[in-house]
Amino acid sequence: MRVVIVSSLFPPFAIGGAEQVAANLARALTALGCEVDVISTCARRSLEGAQFRVDHWQGIRVWRLAPRNLYWRYEKEQRQPGGLLRAIWHGIDLWNPSVFRPLEMILRQVQPDVVSTHNIDGFSPAVWQAARKYASAIVHTLHDYHLVCPRATMRRRDGTMCQHLCHTCGVYAHYHRLFAGNVQALIAPSQAMADVHRLAGWNGAAIHVVRNGVDVPAARWADVDDAEPLKLIFMSRMEREKGCETLLTVIPRCPGVEFHIAGDGTYAERFRQLGGNVTWHGLVSGQSKWDLLSNGDVFLQLSECRENAPLGLIEAQKCGLYIIGTEVGGIPELIGKTGALIPPAQPERLLDALLTASDRKKTIRAGRFERARSTGDYDSRAMAREYQNVFRSTLG
Repeated sequence: MRVVIVSSLFPPFAIGGAEQVAANLARALTALGCEVDVISTCARRSLEGAQFRVDHWQGIRVWRLAPRNLYWRYEKEQRQPGGLLRAIWHGIDLWNPSVFRPLEMILRQVQPDVVSTHNIDGFSPAVWQAARKYASAIVHTLHDYHLVCPRATMRRRDGTMCQHLCHTCGVYAHYHRLFAGNVQALIAPSQAMADVHRLAGWNGAAIHVVRNGVDVPAARWADVDDAEPLKLIFMSRMEREKGCETLLTVIPRCPGVEFHIAGDGTYAERFRQLGGNVTWHGLVSGQSKWDLLSNGDVFLQLSECRENAPLGLIEAQKCGLYIIGTEVGGIPELIGKTGALIPPAQPERLLDALLTASDRKKTIRAGRFERARSTGDYDSRAMAREYQNVFRSTLG
């Protein structure tokens, strides 16, 4: 089976979990015997006048093109565009005809059986229109709410969560449904994500729930003296919607525990300056990330937005950490019996949960192996097999 994975960003240019899932999928499908190509974006200056360029990542061919717009999405954080520029960018991204020619040139060469699209920011729905001429099936993965909400988060400007689609989002969602006929199937990493899109009118294509698979090295748990304080891990983007403000409110009231904070974003400096019972780790990856998780007791997933299936939470589960998470999006589906659920943006409820966990630290530490075992051996390869099954059923 020849598969083309389309992702607006792809390593080494990656920002969030969607790119990591696309990369894991590409690697695992290749290991299963599929012929995999990736189409992603790059800065226009790097093309030197060409329609596209070809890179290689871990032996996989990556075709990079540069849709014409005001800026490259990967450089958005560096450029810090204002509200007007962002609005114009999104306006162009509703339908960007500049992607047609390079996409057709690439797809004509590759001749895929399946085009698996992930985040299509920058490409616009034009990517589906171009792909339908060259692929027998198009399958789109719902990593966020991009198809139903301009912000892709279902959050209002004041930071509160939308319980349903507002008028603007309804119009926006209707626009994307105009292209639904190009997509034969949708994949959602959580049932919550699937349900939102069903309610938003995506009723033609089959929606398959396929969990995100992560690959975790063998756990290396050190013996911990019962007298040592509980170690809490908060590893996230340092933004308000991830619960940063709520956590900052609670930390001074928990002197008897250790907080280990990792990530990057607008709240990073505030956490870095805390000191005391707070250890700042910055942005962690690779072995540093596994070392941090291996030495923790409790993982905090404090999102105040509709999460889909956060990779950090899944990684923490597979490392056996106890999870304290908010009751939003797909988080309750993931936590199950491996932790506790609390309402979002309620410091008092978070404080109660932390104090309770501190009182139960001996039990929490003793249950680590069982929690890790209960998550099973579901990894990128298992996820790729499920994707293969969806591709085959879609191809008929």
